[in-house]
Amino acid sequence: MSLLLVAIVHDTDADRVVDALRRAGRSSTRVPSFGGFLGTANTTLLIGAEEQDEQAIVDIFRRESSGREVEAPLVMLERLRDASPRMVNYGGATIFVVDLRRVIRI
Repeated sequence: MSLLLVAIVHDTDADRVVDALRRAGRSSTRVPSFGGFLGTANTTLLIGAEEQDEQAIVDIFRRESSGREVEAPLVMLERLRDASPRMVNYGGATIFVVDLRRVIRI
């Protein structure tokens, strides 16, 4: 079955991921995006693949992207009166895997 992998990657990791995908013979479409929670720059990658290739692609993301700790703005946490910073895990990649009914190329 054909799959569509929609991967949201931290901008810091995007070049490494795209280069590794290319070296592995995988094509992707790169779309600039922004996260809703922290409002930081991300990259959304669209990757068409066959089911048997899914794990190899996910392994590339595991190898080339990493999480990091960032300080969340106090306003977002509704902590205006609290002066202590709040660290959150952020980054790496989030990958949605969608079954494709069909692919039409025009």
